[in-house]
Amino acid sequence: MPASFLLRRALRSGGVGGAVLIYLAMVGMLEKFAPLDLVGTALPLSRLLVLSAPAVAGYVAVRPRIHAGEVQRPTAGPAMAAGAAAGAAAGAVAVAWMVLVRTIGVDALRGIFVSVTEGALGVLAFGLGPAAGAAVLVPAAAAAGAVGAAVRHVPGPVARALGLALASTLLFALLQRIVPTVLFELGLDPYWMYDRVHGGLTYLGALVVLGVSGVGSWQTAARRARVERRIREVPPEARRAVRLVGVAVLLLVLWVTPQLIGSVLSEIMGTVGVFLLMALGLNIVVGYAGLLDLGYVAFFAAGAYTLGLLTGANLVTAFGLVPPAIVAHLDFWAAVPLVMLVAAVVGLLIGAPVLRLRGDYLAIVTLGFGEIVRILVTSNWLKPLVGGAQGLRDVTDAAIFGIGFRDPQRFFYLVTGFCLLAIFVSRRLANSRVGRAWNAMREDEQVAEAMGISTTNYKLLAFATGGALGCLSGALFAVKLGTIQPGSFEIPVSITALAIVILGGMGSIPGVVVGALILMGLPGLLAEFEEFRFLMYGAVLIAIMILRPQGLVPNVRRMRELQEEERLQDAWLRAQEARGEALTGAGEEGS
Repeated sequence: MPASFLLRRALRSGGVGGAVLIYLAMVGMLEKFAPLDLVGTALPLSRLLVLSAPAVAGYVAVRPRIHAGEVQRPTAGPAMAAGAAAGAAAGAVAVAWMVLVRTIGVDALRGIFVSVTEGALGVLAFGLGPAAGAAVLVPAAAAAGAVGAAVRHVPGPVARALGLALASTLLFALLQRIVPTVLFELGLDPYWMYDRVHGGLTYLGALVVLGVSGVGSWQTAARRARVERRIREVPPEARRAVRLVGVAVLLLVLWVTPQLIGSVLSEIMGTVGVFLLMALGLNIVVGYAGLLDLGYVAFFAAGAYTLGLLTGANLVTAFGLVPPAIVAHLDFWAAVPLVMLVAAVVGLLIGAPVLRLRGDYLAIVTLGFGEIVRILVTSNWLKPLVGGAQGLRDVTDAAIFGIGFRDPQRFFYLVTGFCLLAIFVSRRLANSRVGRAWNAMREDEQVAEAMGISTTNYKLLAFATGGALGCLSGALFAVKLGTIQPGSFEIPVSITALAIVILGGMGSIPGVVVGALILMGLPGLLAEFEEFRFLMYGAVLIAIMILRPQGLVPNVRRMRELQEEERLQDAWLRAQEARGEALTGAGEEGS
């Protein structure tokens, strides 16, 4: 790879990295995260973000390129030099911005950019003065960029072990409000691992987590082939027994979790469970059948309002609480099958008009359906039925044998049970004839029709099945809160569910679980993230689409499809380059 090309790419990557640093400072994220210490007091989250941007810039700057039908990769020395240049460029852009802000004046900019403060500038300057901070930022960014570039040349097993070790350490540091509580409930002293005052990992705790996770990952990778071979040699009866033991252990862990984490964290995990159930339903529509639905909140709202009407919720009026125009007084467990039946009908009503649409057109139409539902539930026309802007009150607590589930710890059991049921149904569908028909329809609808698959019936079935789970999540959401407000059923709910599916991996049930824990669990556990929830969603989606389009825990079939598409694109690009060189050579001979 030519040095001039590598330098140009490094400067471009560094410029983008510097722009990212400026953006993080201008939205207030750096200052907001400054008090959150990760390891001791030397590594707050804000400083990690400052160093991550140039590191990513260095990693991107030395990516391979295809030229003249060949894949070109820079050697270690030029790669690290280019990474350092990219990091230094990112630091220099941030320093130039700091000089500009101080020249204009922070107070003058706060009229437009309210989050530009001396605190944000201080984070970029590592807590030093302007000159000293600039002198430290550029070399530190260059070193981070060189480290990012060096990752490209680390052998695969070492890179995976190191990456898992760093990710585990970061995760334990971020979970500083839950892991100590769990250790304390187990009768263990958490303060050798977590700092009693600042909350982050102690240096000893960080080293232990880093070492254990790194060595464990290395040993697992080294023995994976042997373990997989032994698993294949195990008789089916023994595999079934091991699987049953694993399920029993999982159920035991889920049973003791609320007692270990307490009411506050159980409340957060209950919200994660609601969105996980909704994402599992959307995964059937998007991941299995390939039908992009941006109005999935319509099912969520239908489930909540249907449960309220079937279980005797009340309207809020100027004269007090009054029953809706149409209301029943069923038990929660008797109402759930009717809620799912209504969900199937709503799925058919939404799916029938869009049978001939695909891709972006389908997404726009379903987005319109979601907005229609939101407008209807806030309209005066349906106010005697659903309460309009005031919504419904006194939703059932799903009591069984006199035990209600409004308490966060009890609700955790309720939503976990329904999530496990949804996972079981999703797995059975994925491995059934219906699931194979959905996969064929997702990969190529015209070929599926030519093979005799009734795409009309299977599309309607996907909408009905996914809608049933979406309505069920809405019903549990109403049980959790005890009230139903129209503001809870806006378009961002659909976007959140879709982000969970995309982040985890479309069509992957474990991926949906991981996506829900990351996108709903971490912002709930870390109050600092709540203000930037949607900013994080956008950044995560952009990163996952560029770096890992198959998702964090991808479906094997989907991953192979994407890899095959990439191979075909690379082959086409090489053919075009070869054709261009052939035409150039023919032109030179003719002249």
